[in-house]
Amino acid sequence: MPFAHSGGARLRYEITGPPDAPALLLINSLGCALEMWDPQLADFSTRFRVVRYDARGHGRSSLGNNPELEISDLAGDAVAVLEAAGVERAHWCGLSMVAMSTMWAAAHSPERVTTVILSNTSAFMPPRENWDSRIETVLSHGMSALVDTILGRWFTAEFARQHPEALQPIRAMLLATDPKGYAACCAAIRDMDQRESLNTIRASALVIAGARDPATPPEHAEQIQKRIAGARLTVLDAAHLSNVESAPGFTAAVLAFLSDSPPQETAGA
Repeated sequence: MPFAHSGGARLRYEITGPPDAPALLLINSLGCALEMWDPQLADFSTRFRVVRYDARGHGRSSLGNNPELEISDLAGDAVAVLEAAGVERAHWCGLSMVAMSTMWAAAHSPERVTTVILSNTSAFMPPRENWDSRIETVLSHGMSALVDTILGRWFTAEFARQHPEALQPIRAMLLATDPKGYAACCAAIRDMDQRESLNTIRASALVIAGARDPATPPEHAEQIQKRIAGARLTVLDAAHLSNVESAPGFTAAVLAFLSDSPPQETAGA
């Protein structure tokens, strides 16, 4: 599997789908890896050249030398992956943390962005003290100290009870995440405030929310939609990891949005 390089980090990525199709970049959430997009991969890769990768300090991607990151660092990683994959411009689809870096890229590197899908995310997530506490816990006690709490917020109780098999790979990804990588990305979220820069985004945008998401509730999505001109909003019956809990609805919403979006130049070789 190939690796891209960005800011001292090695980033694992993979490419699926037709080489001459438009590019679709998939970026994993905090604590996960590129496999979190498995529910969408078959459908997406029939129509797009799908590029997905492990965020810095997650999966098989290294952290690099920075104990704390900024959202701009994570957006820069995504651009480095696109360059390594030979892709000039792509549709960007991120969930939670990396939807935040997608917002940053759309505002600051618009030449790299065709459209954006911003799912289960926020432009501003105080209070700061909550993130400091999470950082302290994971550095002192590891991911095992957080995993049950995280899963309880990421999935509704009904889904967790009825589909335990769907939670198993997510639990495994969380437990495999480097605590230092997780903490560094928590710092990026803690220090982020993109509320004003949202107004500068000109790319077509789809905002996806989970109706029962306690981490980034629907009102966060509504605020993003209001600040990006022409943005659409879709609310799914799910908690935070809506691409897993409401996989068919998530996939259908993204494909419908991309079908209506302006045509894109095909990906590079």
